[in-house]
Amino acid sequence: MHRHLLIWILLFCCLGVNAQQQQDTAFRKLYKQYFKLYNEPEKEKEFWETSKKVEAYYKKQGRQRSYYKMRQNEVLYLVDHGRAYQAIKRSNEILEEMKSEGAKHYDIVYTSLATVYESRGNYRMAKQYFMEALKNANAKDSGALISIYSRIASLQSTREPKEAWEWNEKFGALAKIYPDYYKMYLSQKGRISFFMLDKPKFLKAQAEFKDYLKQHHFVDSTGIVAMKVYDNAFNGQYQEALALLEDEVPGLDIITIHDVKGKIYEMMGRYDLTLKESIIRRDLRDSLNSDLLYDNINAVNAEAGLTLLSDKAAQEREELNAKAAKERERWFAAVIALLAVALGLVASRYLQKRRYQKRLLKQNKELEIALDRAKESDRMKTSFIEQVSHEIRTPLNVITGFAQVITNPHYELEEQERNTMINDISKNTVEITNLVNELLEVAEDESREHYERNDNVNIHQLCQEVINSASVINNGHLQLNYKNMLDQDFTLRTNKIALKKILNQLMKNALKFTKEGEIELKIRERAANGGVEFTVTDTGIGIDKKYHEKIFERFYKVDTFKQGLGLGLTMSRKMAELLGGSLDIDDSYKKGARFVLILPS
Repeated sequence: MHRHLLIWILLFCCLGVNAQQQQDTAFRKLYKQYFKLYNEPEKEKEFWETSKKVEAYYKKQGRQRSYYKMRQNEVLYLVDHGRAYQAIKRSNEILEEMKSEGAKHYDIVYTSLATVYESRGNYRMAKQYFMEALKNANAKDSGALISIYSRIASLQSTREPKEAWEWNEKFGALAKIYPDYYKMYLSQKGRISFFMLDKPKFLKAQAEFKDYLKQHHFVDSTGIVAMKVYDNAFNGQYQEALALLEDEVPGLDIITIHDVKGKIYEMMGRYDLTLKESIIRRDLRDSLNSDLLYDNINAVNAEAGLTLLSDKAAQEREELNAKAAKERERWFAAVIALLAVALGLVASRYLQKRRYQKRLLKQNKELEIALDRAKESDRMKTSFIEQVSHEIRTPLNVITGFAQVITNPHYELEEQERNTMINDISKNTVEITNLVNELLEVAEDESREHYERNDNVNIHQLCQEVINSASVINNGHLQLNYKNMLDQDFTLRTNKIALKKILNQLMKNALKFTKEGEIELKIRERAANGGVEFTVTDTGIGIDKKYHEKIFERFYKVDTFKQGLGLGLTMSRKMAELLGGSLDIDDSYKKGARFVLILPS
């Protein structure tokens, strides 16, 4: 599915072959054989043997960067053969090798990881790793910059075309001396202008593309069919454009093809078909991302001999999958029903012309709303898979690495070293178990419509319990303060479990984002409107005002590399509302963050 993408990246990896290796006839033959074997999966063993010989040549020549680019090709090969988990693991191995040898070519590893996620349709994670690659790339390495600029432009072309245009121009500025890559730049220029719905820009890009084809002889046809699709769409020849997309289009993967179809239907005003393409695309991405997540878990289980998910958790997962499948069936049934209504209206148009026009406008509006909801559902599902995959990968790698060392008879370990590794395996296993339990807890809380408020809670005692729990996590690092402005025997009629969950989550957040200073839990009675006010104040990094509402959205994290699923504050606010209260962030506090929980008395 991503053959064109990977071959393109493979070509970028091979920029800059020096004169010495060109003169080495034996190496040239070996290099040619290597590229031939890359596309012959039935000769995998021979491919790996040849790959090691090429890498050994670069090692001997002292060409460190060329050596690591060949290691990157190993990752691309695994991706191309559907082994996403092994590709991620191989990238981590390369990174460790770089660290041990003092190499600084981290951009190669980050590019590899970005390619893995891009191949699974996970564009958000792919962009994050491409940006990390850009930070670590040598400003004088045009080959690395060309690769990164072009891939970011391609990633953003369907989602943020204006941003993609800027990245593509950076790509074009460096690609002028490489005809094959400059043709790719012009082809992407046409695609981006199509998603911008900017016909003048597209016509200019198309003219440049055609002129460049006349000036140079190219073996491959990448970009030619795609340009014809965009041209037909801009000229209103929608069916011709769609017909071209039914066959393989060089340079466009299957997800991008669905994006192009959706944009064409949008140009036609067929929001029903746009919605259908959005659902197909969403399911395809769900499938790819789920494959990656479960590939991670299953592969590590097989290597380490560990069972990380309980039977109950597995059953819960199957039930969730079944519910998701039923939800998709309902969506398709809804779309079919809407189409049937539309056909019925067309049949009676001569008798009810004016009424039909009003209903059609209303129907389009409803479909637009449904499309927005589908996109939001897509975003939330993708974000969920990204977060779980990201959170679970690090402890899984630790478990795998230490398990391999412990079980390897060639390693002689001291008792203390072995115990340390066993403790780390146990700790990371518990971390994954806690993650699964958190997901099950979230699923349970999400289904609630109310909490029973039958507990007469001694607020002072409950807050002492929360402070004690936080003290264990804090381990004396920060100063923890507790201020009670109520009577010590003051009681509140509420739900004790839910209230304790909210306060524990707020203290946990404060501990995570505060490096020095203090954290304060304060309770008081609200004189104006009644009720009890709980405040958790820290001297941490704070939260920019523009994120004050977004942090309560599901899966949203200001810092995507911070540990956590981005669900804690979402569920805390929901629990507060189910208890008849509210949870907000204090806009006036500037020395860190202050969360305010108000519950009725």
